[in-house]
Amino acid sequence: MRKIIITTLVSSIILVLAGCNPQPKLRGFYQSEKDVNGYHIQLSIQHDDKVFVEFIDNREVDKGTYEETEVGKYLMTSDKQEFTIDLNNDNSFHITLKKLNDGNPINMINIGDVPGTFSTEFDDVEEYKALLDE
Repeated sequence: MRKIIITTLVSSIILVLAGCNPQPKLRGFYQSEKDVNGYHIQLSIQHDDKVFVEFIDNREVDKGTYEETEVGKYLMTSDKQEFTIDLNNDNSFHITLKKLNDGNPINMINIGDVPGTFSTEFDDVEEYKALLDE
């Protein structure tokens, strides 16, 4: 009888603790944790529309859609690229841009739940878009 009570109690504690730290959802605004070869990478996620916008130094370089393929895993698709995001429990993820960071993963952290945008127009957007080319 004592084993049943202890087993029930331990099971209940595990269920409560597991429910306290649910998998975050991809939403809001993410930015590279530090500058990458002098650039800041940003990703704006419009959760309701399933749309993402990628920025480098506040310049829009790509835009596309995404879908959750399984819990915490997302497939990002645009005309320029296709990549996956594996969202960590701390709401961060890694992306890889071959022309930056020697092709090594770039850590992206969540800045907030509100998607970001930039209204400034730049003359050099094509140079920044070229950083996404293979």
